[in-house]
Amino acid sequence: MAPVVALAANGVEIRSIEHSGPGVVATEADRTYLTAWESTQFTTVLAGDSGTYDVCMRVEATDGPTTNLGCQQVQLSDGEERVTFSVEQWSTNETGQRQLVVEVSNSGQSGTPTTLSKPITVFPAEGDADGDGLGNQREQEFGTAILRADTDGDGLSDGKEVNQYDTNPTETDSDGDTLSDGVEVNEIGSNPKAADTDDDGLSDGKEVTTYGTNATKTDSDGDGLIDGAEVQEYETDPQSADTDGDGLEDGQEVNIHETNPTGPDTDGDGLADGAEVSKYETNPTESDTDGDGLSDGKEVNAHSTDPTNPDSDGDGVGDGTEIEEGSDPNNARVSTGDSIGMAIEPDVMMASAVVGSVVLFGVAIFVGSQLGWWKSPRRLLRYRQEEDTDRRGGMATTSNNGDSGSSPTSGSQLGEQPMDDEAYVFYLLDEHEGQLRQSVIVERTGWSKSKVSRVLSRMADDGTIEKISIGRENIIARPDSVPENAKSPFKKR
Repeated sequence: MAPVVALAANGVEIRSIEHSGPGVVATEADRTYLTAWESTQFTTVLAGDSGTYDVCMRVEATDGPTTNLGCQQVQLSDGEERVTFSVEQWSTNETGQRQLVVEVSNSGQSGTPTTLSKPITVFPAEGDADGDGLGNQREQEFGTAILRADTDGDGLSDGKEVNQYDTNPTETDSDGDTLSDGVEVNEIGSNPKAADTDDDGLSDGKEVTTYGTNATKTDSDGDGLIDGAEVQEYETDPQSADTDGDGLEDGQEVNIHETNPTGPDTDGDGLADGAEVSKYETNPTESDTDGDGLSDGKEVNAHSTDPTNPDSDGDGVGDGTEIEEGSDPNNARVSTGDSIGMAIEPDVMMASAVVGSVVLFGVAIFVGSQLGWWKSPRRLLRYRQEEDTDRRGGMATTSNNGDSGSSPTSGSQLGEQPMDDEAYVFYLLDEHEGQLRQSVIVERTGWSKSKVSRVLSRMADDGTIEKISIGRENIIARPDSVPENAKSPFKKR
């Protein structure tokens, strides 16, 4: 509302100048903003002494021509009188900052007229009043504000939204993913027109604000599972490649091994899934890979047996059975009861079946008990056949731990037994002056690398051998055969 003009000598008062019509952009206390290409109505409100008055309106410019909008005659009586002038459009030279002036004088009389002015700004169609890259007339087409560069306040100017990103300049979040268009473009690098930029099943907003994942990358942690599947299907952490920390990435667990990516030990055998796959070569979904009655974890952690071989020492008795009977599943020993049975002359045995059986059984029990092997009758029967082979063919051989290869044994004499694993290692060391490469032990024994490693680790823990690392190779030596320059300075000499 313009300030009230004081009564002039002609007795009339101009109370205000009002603006209306599609051309009005904004009205402030001290200025009205108009478009040049649309119509505007200007209404002046008069009050004063009764009489006839001439009302004229014009637009003045300090650096341009004056435009007369016309004059009207009005009859004043008690109350207010409203007089309206219309402008359909403004010419180019009429745009810019101007003053709208209303002048009222008594009709047919001389005297000083009453005047009131109001500042206006007329915007041309091709101009860019707010400098946002979108022309004045185009702003009106898109419903944006001519005087505001970022109509929706989303961080993108109206011009960029319309001309570059094709987003809605009047909506903060064009794709409805809860991220403003400006954040998507300026910070995240996501598509402000696609709610799920990377098409991973999670909206950009959830990726950024809830899960902390990359809204432009399908698999944020690179584990082989897309972020949406991790969250919605497998309940894994889309920011961690190995959710359960078992040594296997979530994608490997789901797509290759069919293990549980949220539980480190899928089969509950005491071994982590990753160790089963990469170290022990066991089945992470089967608690007893070799079916010997011992869980894989017990074989590795408690008994040092081979979890992939049901008979680690190759003696014909499964590891689980040996543990139940109290015998050593890592040591294939020949029970001497069968040797004694073969040592007795046939004519003595034939003399009396009853006496011979008693003597055979008694001697076998006595000698076998001294060696700690009388507990297993099955061993007596099994090694009876082995000794029979020994008597016919000379030197017998016994395969250990289910691996191909043999340990020297002399079973032809009473009370002798095949070498155990440790003795065989000593036998090979003695053949090579107390020192031997670990790879040669693998070749000579025919054992698997994992078995050789277990046997040598056990012997090293007992202090009966020493391992010397040279590059990627291990040298195995008796303690008294370790070269001086290879001995640890922390060990007593």
